[in-house]
Amino acid sequence: MEIRQIQYFLMLCNELHFTEAADKLGISQPTLSQQIRVIENELGTPLFDRIGKKTVLTEAGRLFRQYALQMVQQLENAKAAVTELTNQNVGLFRVAVLPSDLDYRLTPLLIDFHRDFPKTKVQVIPSMNIEELVLDNEVDLGVGLAIQPDSRLERIHFYTETYCLFVNERHDLAEKELVHPEDLPKLPIVMYPQGFYGRDLIDSWCAQHQVSIQPILETGSATSLFQFVKENIGVTIQPSQLITHFESLGIRAIPIMDSPSRQLEMYYRTDKYLNVAVRTFMERLRDYFVK
Repeated sequence: MEIRQIQYFLMLCNELHFTEAADKLGISQPTLSQQIRVIENELGTPLFDRIGKKTVLTEAGRLFRQYALQMVQQLENAKAAVTELTNQNVGLFRVAVLPSDLDYRLTPLLIDFHRDFPKTKVQVIPSMNIEELVLDNEVDLGVGLAIQPDSRLERIHFYTETYCLFVNERHDLAEKELVHPEDLPKLPIVMYPQGFYGRDLIDSWCAQHQVSIQPILETGSATSLFQFVKENIGVTIQPSQLITHFESLGIRAIPIMDSPSRQLEMYYRTDKYLNVAVRTFMERLRDYFVK
């Protein structure tokens, strides 16, 4: 069995349509059908059921797909290892991060990383579906909220982050040392829309404390939220570490009693080869957040 045939098989798994899979592979439909039959003959069992125009994986096909994905991944790992050895970290590093506040804070880290690995192209992909991107091998590393254990993923906790109330220095609350959950519903709050991790976390925390917030403005941009605070239009609830980026705007962070918090993790596929550039980025990310 050739790796080319395995790649044909995986494309057909994705498309479940012989003509469409063949078009994407750049081969004819009869050629694809013939190559799939070669694999099925070698394995001694059908991998697809062909019911009229519909193509579905058999139980054997689903099982073989798991191993086929591993074989292709191991080949990519081997290529990456050899490339790293011979080309001095020339390559592509893809990292998925939470949109808004987290991707915003990575900028200084990425600048330093580029200086040390100028030949490594970096793609930062803001996403709400980080775990899916990692599992589908569309990114090398995910950086986001803690996820449920998964045998396919290696998970590394690197920071526990609390939240504060951010107010303009001229706001009536600016001199307070602490705010209570019951204070929040009375405030003109600006926040992310529902569906953003940061907003959903705050809504869940509010429900636990039997309070509710009704934002007067919603935007998916951390920079915009802090501009609203700067203009004293409203206040916002954000990760406390963000004060280091926005204090110069005349903004103050006030601790919240029994503060919301979140666990941040890095995760990658257990069968994924991590080159020196990726491992270095992970080490620096951990140091960057705990300094």
